[in-house]
Amino acid sequence: MKLKAPVNIRILILLILILTIIVNFFYIRYLQSKIDNITIITCESDSLIALSPKYFDEPVVLLTPEFIEKYSKYKSPFNDGLTFNELLKKYIKNRWADHYGCIRGTRERKRVHEGMDLYAPENTPVYPIADYGIVTEVSDNPHYLVKVQCKKPSGKIDSVKIEYGKTVRILYPEGIESVYAHLNEVYVKLGQEVNGNTVVGLTGRTGNLRNSSKKSHLHLELRDEDNKSFDPRNRLRFTQACIRNFLGHLKVGEK
Repeated sequence: MKLKAPVNIRILILLILILTIIVNFFYIRYLQSKIDNITIITCESDSLIALSPKYFDEPVVLLTPEFIEKYSKYKSPFNDGLTFNELLKKYIKNRWADHYGCIRGTRERKRVHEGMDLYAPENTPVYPIADYGIVTEVSDNPHYLVKVQCKKPSGKIDSVKIEYGKTVRILYPEGIESVYAHLNEVYVKLGQEVNGNTVVGLTGRTGNLRNSSKKSHLHLELRDEDNKSFDPRNRLRFTQACIRNFLGHLKVGEK
């Protein structure tokens, strides 16, 4: 009689193990069926290909069409609902000098204006230009220096440090970054996640604006993954990203 209890316990444990194996087997089959419904669009050489997750040995990050469309659309840094063309019309003071690409500096070191100057009133709240971003650079120093490229009279490429003043830099999911300079106040920290309604700072006159005759404005730059600036007009005018249209023509998932 004393041996029955241990035997019953062993049988119970064995039954539990068998039941666990059966449940896990069917759950794995269920998960496999879900995985089989996932298609990963990637590329090899110069070809676009569609694969199942089971072909990948390393972790893969999937972005839904909704994510791409929502976070690849840009807006006014003042969160005022203006289109990019309306933003330029309202806040650009000088059609040439305040845009990207105009020549700045001295005879010894000429440089290109790497952003655009938006003449919003002093202490106007500034927001990210997309609905999600990560702060990758921030300075609360009114004399903060940034190294920019310049050219000597000989044609040799050199660099010079420019006072950007209080600065915030934000990285967006598309991979581009916005740089806000000459701020009076900075309200975010390095590494902070921000959204379209986050006030990252206030427009002002810090940096080299303090010793100039210019009024308060927001110096806005866009930079790529190599930290190369480019004309904001070449990107911010486009607001109709629609990857679902592309996927519809690609006919993903059709047997």
